[in-house]
Amino acid sequence: MSASQALQYLGASTALYSTYKAISFISIYLKPSKLHLYNPSGDSWALITGSTSGIGEGFAHALCAKNFDVVLHGRNQQKLDALKATLQEQYPNVQIKTVIADVFAADVDIDSIVNICTSLPGKLTLLVNNVGGAPLSPSYATLSEVDATYVDKMLNLNSRFPTQLTRALLPLLNKSSRSLIISTCSITGFRGLPYLSVYSSSKAFNFCLNQSLASELNAEGSSVQMLGIIIANVVSGGNKTTEGAFTCNGLQMAEFSLGRVGCGRTAVFGWWRHAVQWWCMSLLPEWVTEKVLIGVMKERRVEEQKGE
Repeated sequence: MSASQALQYLGASTALYSTYKAISFISIYLKPSKLHLYNPSGDSWALITGSTSGIGEGFAHALCAKNFDVVLHGRNQQKLDALKATLQEQYPNVQIKTVIADVFAADVDIDSIVNICTSLPGKLTLLVNNVGGAPLSPSYATLSEVDATYVDKMLNLNSRFPTQLTRALLPLLNKSSRSLIISTCSITGFRGLPYLSVYSSSKAFNFCLNQSLASELNAEGSSVQMLGIIIANVVSGGNKTTEGAFTCNGLQMAEFSLGRVGCGRTAVFGWWRHAVQWWCMSLLPEWVTEKVLIGVMKERRVEEQKGE
């Protein structure tokens, strides 16, 4: 084979592979959602953790609109009651229950959540592990600036609580012929950010747990499916930013995420624009990415300090 022929084959192979990757990416966001498979009779229940604001509140609205009965988890009864009243007014045919659990505590009452899910007048087929974030003050700090309590609370919120809750609810989810666990996974779990070291590392744990558990359930022939939703910038109570080309609101993010159910992946960017943004970042030299991220995070840190 001549050198020119080898180059032609290489070029054709590269073009074919690039086309395959492009079609695979596009198909993820064109496939219709299979969420309806987890609520075939219209009487299935979904548990949403961290439901009173941001993406969690978005999931509450989106699932009620799709005729799921819902269990709303939160830490503030007044906020839960307000959300429940709003949902009942908008979706009068949907059943709604609430449960309180302090996700910052090491001895969080997981049993109270399990008990209410066990006593539901229908099957729990969907767990949305949404609760998380960096809501403690300061939001942006060096590791040496925070104390041990701060670290423990962040790890409990983002790693320990969703792990323990999932472990406790798996037997109940396995009772259904088909059930699903959706876990929100921050993009910071891929690329740790300065001034968010504890949060970023806890989200890396969250992502790895989702991947490992997905393989484990598959190996055991379980009826429970896993879907990790990778999320970048979203407007929320803990991220007071503005919507833009790569920033959406909580309801939009929830709807994008539910649209990915049945896409064939165990982890996927919920919003295609976040996927494109991450791909573009991956093309940059590491030093450029580092410089950009440091600049952005320093700016956020300064803005937070000004507001104190």
